[in-house]
Amino acid sequence: MEINKVHCGNCLELMKEIPDKSIDLIVTDPPYFIPATHYNTRKKFRRNFCDLGILEGFFKIVFKEIERIMKRNGRIYWFCNGQSYALFFYYFYFFTKSVRPIIWDKKTSINGYSWRHQHEIILFAEMPEAKPVPTGDGDILRFPAVKAKLRKHPAEKPIELINKLIEKSSNEKDLVLDCFAGSGSTLISCKRLKRNYIGIELGNEYVEIANKRLKHVQMELL
Repeated sequence: MEINKVHCGNCLELMKEIPDKSIDLIVTDPPYFIPATHYNTRKKFRRNFCDLGILEGFFKIVFKEIERIMKRNGRIYWFCNGQSYALFFYYFYFFTKSVRPIIWDKKTSINGYSWRHQHEIILFAEMPEAKPVPTGDGDILRFPAVKAKLRKHPAEKPIELINKLIEKSSNEKDLVLDCFAGSGSTLISCKRLKRNYIGIELGNEYVEIANKRLKHVQMELL
């Protein structure tokens, strides 16, 4: 698979083109929760954990490919939430040596009802031969979210946060994969930090946005 490119298509198919044990780092933000819509009129029926079956079936194949393509000393940052963390932990547990949550504190919450969401979870996994990295960094990362009116994707993550993850767990010229690339924030960070990258995105409109953003960064670096 060509590197330093955004590939448009289904990651289940395109990841098969990535060579075995070639990826140093994954930083990605998957569509991690698909609630069952029939509960909107719930009277007789209770929630059922089996409703996550579609989510589980999809990611079961994705994780099989991730295990194949990751280097034995690689690392993974996987955005998720409280509902999906347990499912993702389960699959990563079998082929990594450690899995733990990192908390992204967005610093502010949006007004609404009850307790408002102010954080997201980043699942951090290390492959069996990943070497310890001496550090004094805590596992709560405080970066403001991208303002809604400035987003080019509904789940766009701040570049500063992505920079922190990539700098922490990779070196220049390493190969970074984002298999749910969205508008390309991970790829932009890679380009600025001199990492190679592979981006995969299903939505053609977001591939176009990512390419425009990458072109702008290329002009900045000239």
